[in-house]
Amino acid sequence: MRASIAWPLPFAFATATTCLVGGEATGAESDVTLAALLPKLATSSERFESMLRKASYSVVGHMESEEHDGVVSDRKDIVFRVRTVGARQRIDVAKYTEDGRDKTEKAREKAREDEEEEEDPDERAHMPFLGSEQAKYTFKIVEIDTHDRGRVRVYFTPKHPKIPLVVGSAWVDSRTGDVLSMGVSPAKTSLFVDYFRVTLEFGEHTPMGLAVSKIRFDGSGGFLFFHKRFRGFATLSDYTLP
Repeated sequence: MRASIAWPLPFAFATATTCLVGGEATGAESDVTLAALLPKLATSSERFESMLRKASYSVVGHMESEEHDGVVSDRKDIVFRVRTVGARQRIDVAKYTEDGRDKTEKAREKAREDEEEEEDPDERAHMPFLGSEQAKYTFKIVEIDTHDRGRVRVYFTPKHPKIPLVVGSAWVDSRTGDVLSMGVSPAKTSLFVDYFRVTLEFGEHTPMGLAVSKIRFDGSGGFLFFHKRFRGFATLSDYTLP
């Protein structure tokens, strides 16, 4: 678990081509242009990442694995709070279980160990719409919400895939630049990862704009003949700002 991350994700990213916000979609024929939209998305993304550097918030998460025969195992449940202290973020673990067995102290020890590690800035994931990141990506408006034509889906892919850049799409409000939901995948994965996909919903309201409310993820990986699927979710709430 690492608290000092630009996105509230203790995970990698992978293939996701649809998101969860918006109604029926149609082809991208609208008055919205990337030239007008990308500056708004840059402002919104900068506000979002600034908020994360200051905010404290609570997380309830679950993760489990599935064998080839469909048997579910390795159930992990956690409740913790990310607490910002100065320029650092701490993880206060309230409860952690593995297959129903209490492992809270183990999780707290791991959180303390992670706090001592220095994060490599080059491995920090950022919103692809951030002003400093946009030049690394190609963007395209690919869908419009027919129930609200101000909402459009923007596809993005890196010009030169590398860690920690991502590929995916996001439903955004073209009027405000707010990101409503996003599905992402790693532009480049490690040798032992078959796939990993993450979907985020931005449903929490804060004084600095929308924040992540739900995260869903699933993936597969392993070594040689030993492969597992895994999936999970996290709910984020109770954002506070200094």
